[in-house]
Order: sequence, then C-alpha cells, then structure tokens
Amino acid sequence: MSPQQLDALARARHLKITPQRRAIVEYLASTEHHPTPEEILSAVNRRFPLTSRATVYNTLSLLKESGLIREVFLAGVLRFDSNLGPHHHFVCRRCGRVEDIRWEAVKPFPVGELPGKQVVDSFEITLRGLCAACRRRT
Repeated sequence: MSPQQLDALARARHLKITPQRRAIVEYLASTEHHPTPEEILSAVNRRFPLTSRATVYNTLSLLKESGLIREVFLAGVLRFDSNLGPHHHFVCRRCGRVEDIRWEAVKPFPVGELPGKQVVDSFEITLRGLCAACRRRT
C-alpha cells in the first residue's frame, strides 16, 4: 500500500495515521516473505521502540478489513500478505520460508460446481517442498 492509499484510507475512516501505523504499512510493502504479527512488531520496534503489540494487531486488523492486506494461514502460522493479486504460495518444509508463486505457474483448478454441490469461484494452492536455498545446502 502506498502512502497515498494509506492517507486516503485514513481520511475515509477518520483515522489518525501515526508514525507507528505508517511504519507497519511501509514494512509490509517492503517485504515479500509474509511476516507474522510478531515479526512485524519486531521490525516496527526497531524504529519505534515503544510500539505496543495492540497497536500492531489493531493496525493489521484495520488493513485487513479495508482489503489492503490479507491474512494467510500457512503451515499453521498466521501471516500477512500485501500481494493482493492472484497467486499461490510455496512453503519450505525445512526453513519455513514462504514464497509467492505466479498464478499461471500452477495448472488451473476447475471453477464451478463440485460433486457435493459446492460452487468454486476462486482457489489458492499451497505448495510444499524445499526452497532453492535449502536445496543448495543438501
């Protein structure tokens, strides 16, 4: 999310954009590794040592509710993803690294009605294996 998007969101919601909130947004925009709330707290606390856990969680909740980030549960861990475009995820079984996989890199899943009468309108796949760095170490 750009600073302009953050400012527009703040105006629409009558919110004050504190330096800590801006730091959270900037950190999420600068990383592709799908950080956990604790990783985000740690990163923000390097710049603003008194940032509270509540500030981080409340800001993440606000951003998620506004559709500016999304929550993903990968390998049983809550993470946040600022990439809102269609994509899949790869999780390394050794180091836990999470990587985005281009949508087109995975064979399409049939969208429509399933045998149980569920209707599929979108899907996400989580692939697991060894990342390139872990493969080099073996």
